[in-house]
Amino acid sequence: MTSCADLRVLFRAPAGARRGFGHLVRCRSLARALGVRPLVALRGGTAVQEAALGLGCDVVQGGPSQLLRSLAPEVLVVDDPVTADARRWIAAGRRAGCLVVSVHDLGLGCLDADLVIDGSVTMNGRARRGTTLAGPRYALLDPSIRDEEEQRDPFSVLVALGGGPRAELAVDIAEAIVDADPRATVRVAGGFVSTPATLPKQITWVGPSHSLRQEMARASVAVVGGGVSLYEACALGTPAIGVPVVAAQRPTVAAFVARGAAKGSARGTVSAETVAEACVSLLSDAAMRRHLSRMGRQLIDGRGAFRAAAAVARLAAGDSR
Repeated sequence: MTSCADLRVLFRAPAGARRGFGHLVRCRSLARALGVRPLVALRGGTAVQEAALGLGCDVVQGGPSQLLRSLAPEVLVVDDPVTADARRWIAAGRRAGCLVVSVHDLGLGCLDADLVIDGSVTMNGRARRGTTLAGPRYALLDPSIRDEEEQRDPFSVLVALGGGPRAELAVDIAEAIVDADPRATVRVAGGFVSTPATLPKQITWVGPSHSLRQEMARASVAVVGGGVSLYEACALGTPAIGVPVVAAQRPTVAAFVARGAAKGSARGTVSAETVAEACVSLLSDAAMRRHLSRMGRQLIDGRGAFRAAAAVARLAAGDSR
C-alpha cells in the first residue's frame, strides 16, 4: 500500500438515490490505497451524508473556497460527472495551490487537472502529456477486494442495480429468475429503498450495506449495472450480467461483453425476462462461468487504486515522472 498518512487530501463527490454511490466509493477506495482518511465534501442531502458516514467517510460542509482555505489540503480529488461543478472545485483548488486530481468515466467531463484518472474499460491507456492514467489498469476499486474469499452458493444470484427507481427493476428481474428456475435463490441489493411488502421465498432483500463485496463473492452469478459493481464483479471473479440502467452505462456494458468478461446487452430497452433468461442459462453452464471469471480477472485485476495512489504520491512529492 502507498503510505501517505501525513498527506492532507480532500475529496469532492456526489451521491444519492438516483446518482448512486459509485463516485463516493471510488474516492474511499483511493483514500484507502493512499492510507488516508476519506475526508469528503459531499454533494447530497442529509440521508446521503448519513450513508457516507456509514461507509467510513468523514463529511465536511461548505463551498470550495471556504473549505480549501480552512482545511488547507495538499491534494484535492474531484470525482463529479457534472462538468460545471467539477470545474468550480478544480479552479478553487488551483487558486489554493493544491495538487488537483480529477476522476472520470469514459473520457468525459472536465479534464483540467494535474492528474486525470479514468479507469474505464473503454479507455485505451494513452496518456495526455503524461498526466492521464487511462484504462482498466486504473479502475479505482477497494484495495482489499482481491482478499475476499467466499464459498460460492450453487444457483445463487446477486441482483445489484442500485437504489431509487432501479430497485423496482431489480425485483422484476429477481422474480423472473425464480420463475424460470425454481432452484435459483436471489439476493436483491436495493440500497436505501424500503423492503417490498411481499417477495417469493427464494428472494431475499439486502438492506443498506457498507460493501456488497462479500455478497458478490459468494454469488454464482451477479446481475449488475454498468458502474462500479461491474468492475467489482470482474475483480472478484464473479460471472456477471451487465444491465445498463441508464444510457450512459451502455458503452461500458458493451465493452465488457466485447472483451468476453461479462454477458449482457447494451441495446434496446432492458427486459426483466431477457435478463433472467441470460442468468438462468449462465447458472446451468459451469464452463461459461469459469470462462467469464477468468476473463474478468484478467481485465480487472483489482490493483488500480494502488497504481493511482502511487501516481498521486509521486506528484505530491514533486516528482513529475
